[in-house]
Amino acid sequence: MFSQCQAIHARSVFPCQDTPDVKSTFSFSLRSPLPVLASGLPTGASDYQPPKKDGEQGTLKYTFEQKVPINSYLFAVASGDLACASIGPRSTVWTGPEELLECQRELEGEIEPFMTAIESTVAPKYQWTQYNILILPPSFPYGGMENPVWTYATPSIISGDKQNIDVIAHELSHSWSGNLVSCASWEHFWLNEGWTTYLERRIQAAIHGEPHRHFSAIIGWKALEESVERYGADHEYTKLITNLKGQDPDDAFSSIPYEKGFHALYAFELLVGKDKWDKFIPHYFSTFANKSLDSYDFKACLIDFFENDAEVKKKLDAFDWDKLFYAPGMPAKPAFDDSLVKTCYDLAAKWEALVKSPSTDSNTTFTPSPADTKTWVSNQSVVFIERLQSFGASFTPQQIALLGETYGYSATLNIEVLSRFLCLGLKAKAPATYAPASELLGKIGRMKFVRPLFRLLNEADRQLAVETFERNKDFYHPICRQMVEKDLFGEEGK
Repeated sequence: MFSQCQAIHARSVFPCQDTPDVKSTFSFSLRSPLPVLASGLPTGASDYQPPKKDGEQGTLKYTFEQKVPINSYLFAVASGDLACASIGPRSTVWTGPEELLECQRELEGEIEPFMTAIESTVAPKYQWTQYNILILPPSFPYGGMENPVWTYATPSIISGDKQNIDVIAHELSHSWSGNLVSCASWEHFWLNEGWTTYLERRIQAAIHGEPHRHFSAIIGWKALEESVERYGADHEYTKLITNLKGQDPDDAFSSIPYEKGFHALYAFELLVGKDKWDKFIPHYFSTFANKSLDSYDFKACLIDFFENDAEVKKKLDAFDWDKLFYAPGMPAKPAFDDSLVKTCYDLAAKWEALVKSPSTDSNTTFTPSPADTKTWVSNQSVVFIERLQSFGASFTPQQIALLGETYGYSATLNIEVLSRFLCLGLKAKAPATYAPASELLGKIGRMKFVRPLFRLLNEADRQLAVETFERNKDFYHPICRQMVEKDLFGEEGK
């Protein structure tokens, strides 16, 4: 993305550290020759110091104030060649000057509806004054990081079609879950990410309709299945509360705290009823605002809130908390509204018949056409391709090429779709997808895409996978590089 940018956030520096709350207003200053952003509201720049040597730049002192108590892992600083633009009445986007207009077009008018939707669900109101998004260079390893006042976001959300900005709905939700109310330690990380995923989907329901919440949950269920399968159904890291004694929390990082956490909360919504659950949500965030908590605090708060509701109390008394907190593997699967995925599944079934049946089979009359997906949003293509991955090894290279050409997947700029198409091609051992996968791995450092692509490229062409890693390892964030090294070379690394 933009040049001369450096960003640091405390989760990268102290990934294992349980941190106390900062209990009072604090101010801080940083000196730089380039604009500085940090986890507070800017209070000005002053005290210019001229350069001491020829060829150097002078510096300014940038000052910030943060009135809302935060955990220290949330503190972040970024400095670089930055430009900004308004994208709403209380939101801005920051990035490199050359990328600014593209980012503004993608995000303009999208943030305030998110904020209005979530403020109708939670309490208190947004506490951080202004919501700002910093679009970082492509090496940033996450979809976003919920630093207070400044969300750090991957450039992969800027796809030109406004189809991937739900990442921002997630990071905005962190303004309550994770930032205002924080998990006390990484063993209870689901309290941050499960609540945030739940609130993100409530935003989607408010803006797009309830079927879209279920649609997102169906995509998340697939990601959860993949994470559980990768660790093993009995693995410690597949529990809601994990034992991380002596472990690197980054090793436990996956979709599990997000999706299994979401399902824990959604199960309570179904158990007590949505109307009653919606009264508990603002109570929870108001009770623990500016505090850290663990899973047992959450349990006590929920039980106490419904103590005088005989019907709900009876249900909670019978609830199996130990199973919720400590059972490994998949949770019970709820009945999702599949109205938005049915067309995806139907088309996948036609492809399955085409792929698995001989070409001479008279029962196979399906001819792929661009019209098959013309009315879809990109997430429907995501669900469709993920369905195809369940029998991906059955595809021939020619069928992978037909799929990519017919639906435009091989040329799309939407990385959510492109990465899954390339993963499908790698599963099918289609050589035409090897080089594009290697090329994409040199352009994006987001672990959501990097790790699956490397795993599958390693299975398809190990030499190319290793060469791709060696060529790009200095481009990746240290956490991403460490995770890929373990994927490619085992626990001992190279």
